Amino acid sequence: MAARLSWRKPVAMECLEMALSVQEHYGSTHIVEKILAAVPWSRQDGRKLGPEALYPFDQFHGGELLATQEHARRLEPGAREHILDVGSGIGGPARYMASTYGCRVSGIDITERFVAAANELTALCGMEGQARFVKADAAALPFDDDGFERGYCLYVGMNLPDRAKVMHECVRVVQPGGRFVWSEAVLKEGDPLYPLPWSLTPEGSHLASKEELVSVMVGAGFEILTVDDDSAEQLELVAQMKAAGKSMSSGQHQANEVVLGPDFAERRMNYVQSLARNNLAALVIVAQVTK
Repeated sequence: MAARLSWRKPVAMECLEMALSVQEHYGSTHIVEKILAAVPWSRQDGRKLGPEALYPFDQFHGGELLATQEHARRLEPGAREHILDVGSGIGGPARYMASTYGCRVSGIDITERFVAAANELTALCGMEGQARFVKADAAALPFDDDGFERGYCLYVGMNLPDRAKVMHECVRVVQPGGRFVWSEAVLKEGDPLYPLPWSLTPEGSHLASKEELVSVMVGAGFEILTVDDDSAEQLELVAQMKAAGKSMSSGQHQANEVVLGPDFAERRMNYVQSLARNNLAALVIVAQVTK
């Protein structure tokens, strides 16, 4: 009997299809103008836009600016250091770190509209020399070896089909001994509720367990320094906001709807419920490069 042939898509094709899916998922239009419409500043003011004016609109984390500040505390960026931002979105965390710590940040994102918005907002803030953004695949970083002192990847891993390759790239471009902060929603018990902020369906979501994530990081060349579960803190923040009569800051809610779509409130609620049901955990890992 003739052998039965099977065909599997090449890994490169699968990664390309995933990249296109991510871009479609996050492909919002007119991001800058929609955000600027809510900021007390106009292009006719004759002055630079202060990056702090954007903080209520450009921090795409469950904890908003507080989460960015906490990640920065763990990263400990130094003045004039060059920092890598993997999955930089519209540049909020990069601008915060550059303006607060005096470091330089280079961000990459697969979504072209995000990169364009990040660079435009950064230029309006007069920070072109402190933060820059390029369209690139995290699994093939367009940077030289050892070009960064530190790096971070904030809640992007759920969209990465090949974390191992991305982490190997991060190890390649960050100097030996360099600190790296990686945060990600990870699987715990049962199935999370969809749609979620990073994916409408399970097919577009690449969730891993805590053990899998740590194992991949170690295999890529990271030494794990700390592993923290920030789920309780995120749930407490949600409870405080609810008690204050708001689900999240009105500015960030508006920005999330601009970038992620009008169904963002449902997706965020599903994420919060999945944390509360112990389906997911918000993990923050601090590591250093050991090559």
